[in-house]
Amino acid sequence: MSDNKETLGKLFEYAIELEKAAETLYNQMAKMFAHHPDVAKFWSHYANEEKGHASFLERIKSGVSAERLSSPADGNMVEDVKKCLILSSQNSLSGIQNLDDAYQLATELENSETNSIFEFIVVNFSTDELARSHKFLKTQISTHIEELERGFPSGYKSRASRQNTTILIADN
Repeated sequence: MSDNKETLGKLFEYAIELEKAAETLYNQMAKMFAHHPDVAKFWSHYANEEKGHASFLERIKSGVSAERLSSPADGNMVEDVKKCLILSSQNSLSGIQNLDDAYQLATELENSETNSIFEFIVVNFSTDELARSHKFLKTQISTHIEELERGFPSGYKSRASRQNTTILIADN
């Protein structure tokens, strides 16, 4: 564990910010590929899932006592969430020229520590009422990653087709 002095409350804030950043990232990808409606719909769906994750984390946080939220967080977990925030930042979009670039960024983000951070918080801080959702959320986390491979629009599953699908360049 690192010497980080961050609190559990701050860890929650970072995790919620991460889910919201991922939502924004996927919404931007939807705009970049608006000229391919099935692709835009796919990215919008991903954005909505991230929005749901952020809301769920906010509900969990609201059920945690102030005393517990002010206790120290695991420093490694805090560092992991900070790394994920960098990966999901708007700056990551500047490298996207085609659908394969977007797909690779999404794959990297979904396979990062993002899901383990989400699962850690859900498992360790949910109230009894929210705990009933654990199985559903664990399933959603694993299917969220698999959806990139199996649920991606059929005309764009090959790398070559994704590389040939360029972003929409907005007129200024």
